[in-house]
Amino acid sequence: MRPRRQPRVTVLLLAGLLAACQQAPPPAPPPAPSTTTANAYGATERAFVELAIATDEQALKLLDLTDRADLKENRTIELTALRKLLDAPYVNQHAGHDMPGMPTDAEIALAASSRDALDQFVRTHLTESLEVVRSAGSAITHPPTAEVVQLMERHRTAELAAG
Repeated sequence: MRPRRQPRVTVLLLAGLLAACQQAPPPAPPPAPSTTTANAYGATERAFVELAIATDEQALKLLDLTDRADLKENRTIELTALRKLLDAPYVNQHAGHDMPGMPTDAEIALAASSRDALDQFVRTHLTESLEVVRSAGSAITHPPTAEVVQLMERHRTAELAAG
């Protein structure tokens, strides 16, 4: 059988608990940085920038086969703007991938030997990359990244209109 506690100890414990309950809670810790905060450069922006760099680098290989200096100049402008957005060193996560708007090495090789294939792959690059850019435009909240997305959309739209 346990010894009976003194009522004094129990009263002191209860008084302490009641006093603690009446105190204001400690201040909340500051919120952790979030990649989903509006206007922040987050995971969505980084993924888009990395994909756009990989796509434009491949596109330049294809566009070097054309006589369209405007296309090559636009991709170079985009690459410069995209690289400025990076918050860490660029690593091409998409090398060798077959992605919408990104010419593959096999397509570039075929385009080098066939004018019809070249024209088809350039048009495919323009239309598919425009779709990717438009899709990104609805997800990107970081203002500098959104500006590059808008630039890319203007480029693709004008390039498609030029034929």
